[in-house]
Amino acid sequence: MRNCGPKCSVCMLVVSGWGVLMLLLMGIFARVNAVSFAEDIPLDETDWAKRGYPAQALDDAYILLSNNCFIAAGIYGFIMIICGVQFYFHKRASHLVH
Repeated sequence: MRNCGPKCSVCMLVVSGWGVLMLLLMGIFARVNAVSFAEDIPLDETDWAKRGYPAQALDDAYILLSNNCFIAAGIYGFIMIICGVQFYFHKRASHLVH
């Protein structure tokens, strides 16, 4: 059940690990309403202005952003598991050949 080579599986394992770490941190920072994410939140400013700039809309947008980061981190984690299994199969096959 090997779908990619040993170098590809290691590369994807490292990139997926970095993606999980980065997206988890971004999700945590977005959950605590970090100001650095103010330009990245999905908020329609004209609609927000019409409603009188409610703080709840801003909090909801930050929560949506953090949920999206956590979902993407889960997807990266799933890919990391698949790549780890691929690496294990390659490692096991190389020991059986010798």
